[in-house]
This record gives sequence, C-alpha cells and structure tokens, in this order.
Amino acid sequence: MISLIVAFDENRVIGKNNSLPWHIPDEMEKFKKATMGNVIIMGRKTFEGIGRPLPGRVNIVITGDKSFSHVGVEVFCSIEKALEESGKLEKEVFFIGGSSIYRQVKDLVDKLYISYIHGKYEGDSYFPEINLEEFQLIKEEHHDDFDYKEYMRKTPVI
Repeated sequence: MISLIVAFDENRVIGKNNSLPWHIPDEMEKFKKATMGNVIIMGRKTFEGIGRPLPGRVNIVITGDKSFSHVGVEVFCSIEKALEESGKLEKEVFFIGGSSIYRQVKDLVDKLYISYIHGKYEGDSYFPEINLEEFQLIKEEHHDDFDYKEYMRKTPVI
C-alpha cells in the first residue's frame, strides 16, 4: 500500500526552515505509530530537517544530488525508482514530505493519514490541495490540538 502522511495547519502550512512549526507530542506519536516497521520516503530537505534516519523504519531519500549519501538511508533519484525498490519489501510505504514530494505523489497514493493542526503558524512550506472526493473517510479522532483522519481512495490507483 502506498500512503501519504502529513500534518498541516489551517493555512496548509507543513513546515518552516525545514522543520515543524509546532510541537505536539500526541501528533508525533500518531506519526510514529503509523510508520513504525514500514518504509518512509522523503525529499532531501525533509531528511536534512529531521537530521537522522528514523529508527525502526526503512528510510528512503529522493534527491537529484548524485553525491548525497547518508548512513542508514537508501537514496534514489526518482520517486518511481524508490517505489519500485520499496515495493519489494512488502511493507506499507509512506511519503512523509516535503511539499514537492507531496505534489508529485498525491495522485499515486491509496491512503491518506492527515493531522489537521488547530491554529495558524508561520511557515514556508505548504501541503498541496488534494481532492478528498476521491477518498472515503475511514477513521477520525479529535484531540485538543489537532484532528486526525485517515482516508482510503475509493477507486484504486492502477
């Protein structure tokens, strides 16, 4: 299964200076629980913002920089190649950002994990529009600082 996991605020902000503009431990726990034991794919700037491979997951970075490498990370120059290789692992594949990656994969994913952060934050990176009419809401939770929703695509991507 190919999934996208994201947290964004009321203005669709997902980041500022390659990091999250908020600190919400409960929301981070949702991310960890969903992705643990699976594959996470991210852009180079997102990886650099995190600063290290996330433990318990296969970490894949997409970059056009052919000289980029990091211990504990697999590097690919295209989303297609990353999906081809990660598909061999029989694990759920999560795209975790940033905005450029999200724009490229939003029509490829089967499942969405979205945390709607309450409030408006300063940011320089935004989540693109996705047509939620193509998805069915399958899970919903309300928290003090965010609402968490999972969606499954109504018609599978071929």
